[in-house]
Amino acid sequence: MKCKQAKPLKGKLPHDHELAEVIAEAYHVFACEKPSDPGVCDCCMDQRIREHFFEPEIAEMPLHYLQDWYFAAIGDEFNQHTWRYLLPRILEVLASGETLAGVGIEVSLNRFPTGVEGNWRDEEWQVLDRFQRLFLRRAVLSYPECLDDVLCMLGIADWPLAGLFEQVLNCPSGDLAERFWKDWCQFPAPGVWVGSFWERSQEPEVYAFYRSYELYQKIADLASKDQTPPELAEKALAVAAVIEGEASWT
Repeated sequence: MKCKQAKPLKGKLPHDHELAEVIAEAYHVFACEKPSDPGVCDCCMDQRIREHFFEPEIAEMPLHYLQDWYFAAIGDEFNQHTWRYLLPRILEVLASGETLAGVGIEVSLNRFPTGVEGNWRDEEWQVLDRFQRLFLRRAVLSYPECLDDVLCMLGIADWPLAGLFEQVLNCPSGDLAERFWKDWCQFPAPGVWVGSFWERSQEPEVYAFYRSYELYQKIADLASKDQTPPELAEKALAVAAVIEGEASWT
């Protein structure tokens, strides 16, 4: 009789993935003892998953365990130790493109202020900073959802917004034009898109960046260059028009 083969674990990265190295480093630097409690509300988590939550090694934790954990509200027992233990697997799932929280990618890293450098040892922060930069750069290039979703995920996890926006501005103009055209211009009524998960106190800074003259000028300059391919120039013009139409500096 043939033995059933175990299904491949979801949310794992192949060895040749562009983020595989930083994820392997995350498993190394964040290694710690297994917590004694998942740190979430008893009534929100599947009891069978809760009972076996810490049985697998962290690198082999099933994706549906983490998804159920995200469904549950944070409890009194939640602390940085729990977050530190889970974080490498969380980062790997994000890098793989799988979903952690059903409500959206935006809430994937804000259960603990992950983007505050002072919360981490130097080697831990170096990994987090590298992951953040690689993930954001990939979001500009190819992430299927809006760039705003990824910026929000990082922003509400307390990465400084000025640093995130600077990284975006430093991306090649063509990549930004393609990204913002997909995010803002493929609808009957084009416009700047800002998601609902941002903290209210952050929204003015987010809108200010998306409508900034710096971003407009970067995209408009691309559109006006003779060497810009016509299709890309058309997209850049459309993005520049959206920014200009909503800006306060016009």
